Amino acid sequence: MVDSGRALDTIRSAFVGPFRIAASVRHARVFHPKGLVIGGTVEFNSSWWPGRTRISLPVTARMSGGIGTPSMIPDVLGLALRIDLDEGPTPWDLLLASSGTSSLTRMLPLPATGWNTARYSSLMPLSSTGGPPTWVVAEPVGEHPPTTSINALADALAIAPLVFSLQLATFTNSPTPSGRVVLSDVRDLADDEQPSFDPVVNCPPSIALRPEWLAAARIGAYRGSRRGRGATDE
Repeated sequence: MVDSGRALDTIRSAFVGPFRIAASVRHARVFHPKGLVIGGTVEFNSSWWPGRTRISLPVTARMSGGIGTPSMIPDVLGLALRIDLDEGPTPWDLLLASSGTSSLTRMLPLPATGWNTARYSSLMPLSSTGGPPTWVVAEPVGEHPPTTSINALADALAIAPLVFSLQLATFTNSPTPSGRVVLSDVRDLADDEQPSFDPVVNCPPSIALRPEWLAAARIGAYRGSRRGRGATDE
């Protein structure tokens, strides 16, 4: 019987090389190369979340296009959240991507025609304190740009904050409103200066990504992408 720890190490290592090469060739992140960093707050309204509920916590977000297509062409859009939980050695990196809205399609990264139509999902389920697999879902609230343009995001934020409803969903249950994100403070950072997010390494002890083998693959992919473009924030 193969030791599970060694098997996960093998999976992790297998993804480092290809993603390092791809990032080196592209001179950028393999996926979501162009993005906008925005500061704001997050509030949790469910005991599922780690930390305190109904308290505004600082959040640093990066909104990005998965491929970087022209603004009128659909793209897989990303909403990465770095949440300061004020507990543990690292913040919590929660990565969401545009997806479908059904139990099956929320596991798939799917292109959106604009920031206003994107429905974001964690794609992989998370387990909180040993509970059932749960997907984190985010839905735009109010006015969001109707294209996939990064510049349109900055223009919109100059007028008003961007608001998202955070929801939790299991495979058999519909999403339930469970929090809120408000983004308002644009950070003027070049793409190679923007933070690298890692949802596996930067994760609270009470939260686990499932399944483990896919989490291991993501560790390797993120590590390879960082090394390939010379990023230092391991």
